Amino acid sequence: MKDIMMLFGFSMGLLTGALLYKYSQGTKDLIDQGEKKLVKGAKKMEQKAEQGMEQLEKKVKEGVKNVEEKMKK
Repeated sequence: MKDIMMLFGFSMGLLTGALLYKYSQGTKDLIDQGEKKLVKGAKKMEQKAEQGMEQLEKKVKEGVKNVEEKMKK
């Protein structure tokens, strides 16, 4: 019975949220702003990850070059 009530509560919350988003302009604007912030944050994280990968790639290339030079000697 507890599970059914939890499922019912979740469903009602989901339905209420969908109706608010559809019919309330303020709620829609708030949700859209939140979505834009999340996307912006994700893009920043992606850029930082790319920069970190580029730096790591440079260090690996330098390390390989140093190892090759030592092997030649």
